[in-house]
Amino acid sequence: MKINKHITLLKTTFFALVFLCMSLFSYSQILTSSPYSRYGLGELNIQTFATPAAMGGSFIAYHQDTIAPFFINVANPAGLASIKLTSLELGGQAQFTKISSSGSSINKKNINFSYGSIGFPLKRFGGAAFGIMPYSTVGYKITSNQEVATVGNMTYVFQGDGGINKAFIGIGVKPFRKQAYKFHFSNLADTLIQTNQTAKYKRKRLGRQLLSELSIGATGNYLFGTINQVTDVIYPGSITYYNTKRQRSVQVSDFVFNGGLQTHFTIDSVKSHGQRRALRQKIKIGAGFFINTPAEINAKQSNIIYNYAIDGFGVERPRDTVLNSQDNAGTITLPLEMGVGLSIKKGEKLTVLMDAATTNWNSFKYFSTPSTDFKNSYRFSAGLNYVPNKLAFGTANYIKRIQYRLGISYSDGYLDLKNTAISNAFISAGLGLPVGIGRFDDIAVVNISAQYGKMGTISNSLLQEDYVRLVLGFTFNKRWFIKYKYD
Repeated sequence: MKINKHITLLKTTFFALVFLCMSLFSYSQILTSSPYSRYGLGELNIQTFATPAAMGGSFIAYHQDTIAPFFINVANPAGLASIKLTSLELGGQAQFTKISSSGSSINKKNINFSYGSIGFPLKRFGGAAFGIMPYSTVGYKITSNQEVATVGNMTYVFQGDGGINKAFIGIGVKPFRKQAYKFHFSNLADTLIQTNQTAKYKRKRLGRQLLSELSIGATGNYLFGTINQVTDVIYPGSITYYNTKRQRSVQVSDFVFNGGLQTHFTIDSVKSHGQRRALRQKIKIGAGFFINTPAEINAKQSNIIYNYAIDGFGVERPRDTVLNSQDNAGTITLPLEMGVGLSIKKGEKLTVLMDAATTNWNSFKYFSTPSTDFKNSYRFSAGLNYVPNKLAFGTANYIKRIQYRLGISYSDGYLDLKNTAISNAFISAGLGLPVGIGRFDDIAVVNISAQYGKMGTISNSLLQEDYVRLVLGFTFNKRWFIKYKYD
């Protein structure tokens, strides 16, 4: 038994080191090329892993199957309550974007590590997970020209990089998981059956079932990172005016919290021709709710503004400093976000998900200053996951174990520029490819998802992004931290 403990410790240490190295490597990557990442905290990243990404990003009511593989629902921590095996998830993404204006276009690509997380069961009543992923990313360079009387053709250059990272730890529990069992063997249930109070018995049983399956989750998130933004105002070779540069750096370091609920009930029979007929594949109807609480997070802002000239070798020569303000403390107000979801599962084969969420971006403040570029937004998404037969082991039956996924999503966007909403819509598809020996307590899946979408518009001199986002994720299920019993 000591040898097994040492092996488990070595495995845990190895995966933790790999996880840490990949996470640190991700911070040096440029995660986006979107010009819209110039606003607020940058482009908000999808807060789900590869599996929900293939289903339109739907996650609110997405709970575990009863048969492995199990996954980590990081966006709604209530889904952690049903993890049965230790789960490790790692993933990265590649995005290919065509940015178009009314007269030109440019192609960009970004490849990076996206997330890493470890989840594990907590005895029989819940589960927990911790990990790290990007919260928002900044990566843009915009050049514009403007003809100014008496000066000439001036050039404005806006560029930025960096972003905010999120380290999280979450827990989900089922505090009332024995209520349905207790009711089934209670005197009340016997009395209702004996007195033919069928309708009341069904209502009581449904209520206890919903209570037993109720999972409650909460996550603590530590947001940290730096956003760098530089603005250049370049005069056209004038000896009268110096060029001007503004460098702004914002550092974020604080905690935020989110939570969620999930529950479901099972339909195991239907009434046909006056008789009750058992279903070969039970149908589970589930509902979910999640909330990202509003918060004022601590931040520091540094600004340097100076004038400069460019010499004959193209080198900047600073002349004088207009402003030098360092580490000014302030707060950034993050908005309230919440949503509801519905899930329909038929046996272990088909899962259908639907989400609806809204975010109160009108309350967003950047160092206590409201922004007129933000508006309240909503999101709708739907997706499905289908696997022919999870238990069809053997090489000849491999295709039956593959999980097939489709999805769609639409958001009207939280940016309002020139009285135009910057909406975002995409369709998605993906596969879950099982690998390994296929034992129940040692399962791995390669999750591949692809999204094709459009964000923004070329109307009103704005920009449109046509993108293809590929997400590659790895899910490992292993029976760790569970004591074996021997007769």
